[in-house]
Amino acid sequence: MARPACDGETPIRARALRKAYGLLPVLRGIDLDVERGSFVALLGANGAGKSTLLRLLAGVTRASGGSLEILGADCHPGRPEPAVLARIGFVAHEPLVYRDLTVRQNLAFFADLYGVGRDRAERAARVQAAIDSVRLERNAERAARNLSRGTLQRLALARASLHEPEILLLDEPFAGLDAPGRDRFAASLENLHRAGTTLAMVSHDLGEVAALATRAIVLRDGRLVADFSPVPPQGELRARYRALVDDDPEGSQVTGDVVDRP
Repeated sequence: MARPACDGETPIRARALRKAYGLLPVLRGIDLDVERGSFVALLGANGAGKSTLLRLLAGVTRASGGSLEILGADCHPGRPEPAVLARIGFVAHEPLVYRDLTVRQNLAFFADLYGVGRDRAERAARVQAAIDSVRLERNAERAARNLSRGTLQRLALARASLHEPEILLLDEPFAGLDAPGRDRFAASLENLHRAGTTLAMVSHDLGEVAALATRAIVLRDGRLVADFSPVPPQGELRARYRALVDDDPEGSQVTGDVVDRP
């Protein structure tokens, strides 16, 4: 199925974007353009505002000020309209699936929810394609509650990408994955990126960021302090990150060995 084009070349545009919880400021005026088809990594120490920014883009929470445009629609002061949300996928810390349903049942439920396919046969084919895309064939009939952390993450990715969103947002998708799980998940993200999806990912894993992302943005105390495009090699990225946030990788949970991917 052909992927519909985003609205213009900049599907995400923020100006002076702010978010506060009560009197606590979290984002302090973010200016950001995300180009169509890019893979953007959001970096920063804990509490820098990365996940808050991602949740604003996903429509999970509302901005406190500034402007936010997603896929050509104004998304502040309100949340994005349902028609806009239908073009976004979101992988959060929790997989957001039903634990008592099998992998196939979960994806069939979300296919119905998203209105995927023109009829039952096409919907079933799309569910199977989603299972295949994240290599869940062996687990398709297993209940989600019996899946490992890595397998659950791949199910979450299948759920979030089932409706072929134009924008896919991911919050720490590699957290808790072992090496094989990380490789499988990274391969799935690479395939989505090659298909033209615009991705934004919060991560502390500089190895994966250097291997996957086309652009890396660093936040500190709710402000954008660096924008690397293209992303430098992992060693250089780590050194520049540490200089910017004045924090060591152990303390900020930045991890990741050098990852070589074709």
